Amino acid sequence: MNQDLRRERAAASFNPELLTHVLDGSPENTRRRREIENLILNDPDFQHEDLNFLTRSQRYEVAVRKSANMVKKMREFGIADPEEIMWFKKVHLVNFVEPVGLNFSMFIPTLLNQGTTAQQEKWLLSSKGLQIIGTYAQTEMGHGHFPINWSKTLA
Repeated sequence: MNQDLRRERAAASFNPELLTHVLDGSPENTRRRREIENLILNDPDFQHEDLNFLTRSQRYEVAVRKSANMVKKMREFGIADPEEIMWFKKVHLVNFVEPVGLNFSMFIPTLLNQGTTAQQEKWLLSSKGLQIIGTYAQTEMGHGHFPINWSKTLA
């Protein structure tokens, strides 16, 4: 640990560990979060390669492989609670974007905020538990995968 950080923590007027328990919700949650973090940090399958010199297609392949591996490992480690899944993702995804992230950052919030009751009943629990992996499509002009070439359209 950084010596400056260690010194500051030692000089705090409160117990940082108690604050950690408050932020995590309980001492048991802190213990479990740390257990999950250590599983990821010590697993060679979760080491990130340098993506800077990969093509877009290669990055996509790496993202899909890592997403599949992440789901497999979560099942192997018994991580099914949505909060634990978020802890797992936060550690796993440092400096890495992958398809499962869309499930949590776009699909679930969109389903919660714009989905009908029937859609939420059908998809919400299975997407939170990663039995399915949802995605998000944006169709506004200027977004998405098929932008219009306005110079030819307006000519």
